[in-house]
Order: sequence, then structure tokens, then C-alpha cells
Amino acid sequence: MTNWTESLPLTFVPLFIAIDALGNVPFFLSLTEGMPLAEKHKAAHIAVGTAAVVGLAFLFFGRFILNLIGISVGSFAIAGGIVLLVLSIKYITTGRMVELIKEEMMAVV
Repeated sequence: MTNWTESLPLTFVPLFIAIDALGNVPFFLSLTEGMPLAEKHKAAHIAVGTAAVVGLAFLFFGRFILNLIGISVGSFAIAGGIVLLVLSIKYITTGRMVELIKEEMMAVV
């Protein structure tokens, strides 16, 4: 088993590249359009905090959680790929991903 400090950069550098934080700025701005600046800051802090907690939880307990619910890492990767495929097809066919996400978020609220 490798030391987690050695695997941390190998895990998070591709993750940061995949997340594309700068590319998501326009997406965040369009989702928070019309919100006061204080609410935008609060939404950003909640999003970053949630992502950090979930990321760290899966870093330390990910394999245990997946084993606990009987899912292999390979199955989880395939499921993630299917989710990305569905989102991509939805975007390609409609061309309006931000509006669709806003509509779905309103349904959740």
C-alpha cells in the first residue's frame, strides 16, 4: 500500500484539470444571476465546502463505503461515465445545459 501523501497529487491534479474551475466561472455566474453579492459568496462557500468534505470523505473512506454497499471501483467508474454520457447527450440535443439545470434545481427546491 502506498503512502497517501504520494497518491494525493496523483489523484487531485487530474481532478482539478477535469473540474476546470476557471471554465465553470461563467456557469456559476449564470446560475447565480440576479442574486445579491452576499448570496453569491454564500453559495460559493457552500459549494466549495461541500466539495471539499465529499472529496476528503471519499479520499479516506471511499473504498470502505463502496465495499460496504457492494459496489466495485470499476462499477462506480462505469456509472460515472454513464452519467457524463447522459449529460453530454442532453447538452448536444438541446444546447442549453444551464437552463436545464436551473429547471431541475427548481424542481428540487
